[in-house]
Amino acid sequence: MIGLPFRVVFGYGLPGLIAALPVIPVAVLLPSWYASDLGLGFLLTGLVLGAARIIDLASDLLVGTIADRIDWYGYRYKPLVLAGALIAGAGLVALALPPAPVTTMWLGLGSIVLFTGWTLMMVPYTAWGAELSHDHHERSRLTASREAAGLCGMLIAITLPLLAATLPGAADVAPLLALSVAAIAFGVPAMIGFALLVPEPAVRANHERFSVSDIGDLWRLREFRRTLTCWFVNGIANGLPAVLFPIVVQDYFALDDSDLYGLLVCYFGAAVVAMPLWLTLARRYGKVRAWKVAIAFNVLVFAQVLWLDQSTAVWFIGICIASGMTLGADLALPPSLQADILERDRQHSGRRRTATAFALWSMATKLALAVAIVAAFAGLGLSGRGAAAGSPPDPAVLLCLYVVLPVALKCAVIVLLGRIDTGPSIDTDTSAQQL
Repeated sequence: MIGLPFRVVFGYGLPGLIAALPVIPVAVLLPSWYASDLGLGFLLTGLVLGAARIIDLASDLLVGTIADRIDWYGYRYKPLVLAGALIAGAGLVALALPPAPVTTMWLGLGSIVLFTGWTLMMVPYTAWGAELSHDHHERSRLTASREAAGLCGMLIAITLPLLAATLPGAADVAPLLALSVAAIAFGVPAMIGFALLVPEPAVRANHERFSVSDIGDLWRLREFRRTLTCWFVNGIANGLPAVLFPIVVQDYFALDDSDLYGLLVCYFGAAVVAMPLWLTLARRYGKVRAWKVAIAFNVLVFAQVLWLDQSTAVWFIGICIASGMTLGADLALPPSLQADILERDRQHSGRRRTATAFALWSMATKLALAVAIVAAFAGLGLSGRGAAAGSPPDPAVLLCLYVVLPVALKCAVIVLLGRIDTGPSIDTDTSAQQL
């Protein structure tokens, strides 16, 4: 089968860069800025952002159902992706330019607009990549393009605060303003290029009425269920270190903010560089085996944090680079594997529910992050140390939550992956059977 042209693969990845720009700043900068600098307080800010996240979680299935059934003059996914990008951009700008004095209503509505737009963009966008080619290796190229662009977007978002801080009068500039300007500057040409370079998938829309049985049928697909479970557990294992990373860097290793940003650059940069390696391994040995190798390597490397302290913090740089390399596999291979399974589902059932499936995938991602946040901060609070503002966390508890629990979850994922066909058949045959 002839592979997709490079311009299509490249063009498909462009929205991934834009979608990733607000991820880290909104998760890290936005809450503390609104709570402390703008004076809303931590309780109100937490409640408002929590409510916005719950609404966002409920929007995934709605967007997935619409994306599976829309057909507007031959256009299916493209109008939703472009509309979602515009809506998310409007929400980001609104949050970056709050009124004085700021209100909870402004934060709540701005967050809902941002999160809803992001969902409206990402659910059909990921489904699009699953249907753009019927070749399982081409799907890996598409997901790798999307995730590599997303990692580049995160790198831009990480370096922007450092660059903006060097400008005159930077202290008076809203923290999210530089990000909003960058989103517009990169977003407009990226979305234009995407719209021109990437064709709609040659798969007809599903005009049948939505049925709750679609979700049940998807869950009864053995390989879909097992892959989604692995994705969810692995998401918690990745979320715990991500949430606790600033605390570990600043409180455990006693490093400063510049070191924090530098380590993040090393981590995400290594993920981008290593992405072709996992594609090569997946092509040669299968996606499941390649993912298992990446997880096993991550466990081996990340466990070494247990032997480090402030005197040996320099070795943490190498651990960030080595563990960052495995992030490329975590991002590129599971969605591509799930796309293969959904292809078999279409052949078996005659129903197209790709966007609905990736809506469930998105919900699992968000739920895994929520579980990681609750587990991390509840664990630190219940330890008795670190509960009071400004007090350091218990080092033993911190290492348990940052290293031991994620490593145990990663080992569980390896075991769960063993129940999925580890040979090439998952990529090439009808192994996604129903029970």
